[in-house]
Amino acid sequence: MIYEPKEFILKNGLKVIIRSPEKEDARELIDQIMDVAGSTDYLLSVPQDFQPYLDDMKKEEDFIEWSKTDRGYWLIVCLDNKVLANCSLRFYNHAKDRHRGSIGIAIRKDYWGLGIGSILFDEMIKLAKLTPGIEQIELDVIETNERAKKLYLKKGFVKTGTIPHQLKLKDGSYLNGETMVLFLK
Repeated sequence: MIYEPKEFILKNGLKVIIRSPEKEDARELIDQIMDVAGSTDYLLSVPQDFQPYLDDMKKEEDFIEWSKTDRGYWLIVCLDNKVLANCSLRFYNHAKDRHRGSIGIAIRKDYWGLGIGSILFDEMIKLAKLTPGIEQIELDVIETNERAKKLYLKKGFVKTGTIPHQLKLKDGSYLNGETMVLFLK
């Protein structure tokens, strides 16, 4: 679904715009997610996972257009023309799980700690509450990602389970995950 652009002021005084992505944002979005994927082990992807999108930008443009359907939201945080962060909220579509949504977020490391995550989660929670039939939002987080878990707990999410060996790193070690849920009703 489409989100009307809004201006926000970060903790450091920078003015940013939060809006839905457009086709013209495809390259910058790929650059942003590749930057984030290369700077943390807490993301599911690695930069190489996005090579097909670099090779065929139409794939990303098509994904941006698909994201405007009525089954969720995708927001980006922009400073001038640079994408600092993106956050998606996808609603499930089967008869028995239409009451659920799944949220994910990725912020460039240089902009951690400025309130971007809090702003995005506040906006997504508002949008979920305005969406008929949505009763809960779910996410997975790596158990050692204390910064993210602090945000999610502050926003009302509760831990509901553990996922052993959720991610396997290049060195063969594993990171365990946790599932968290925010009940809207």
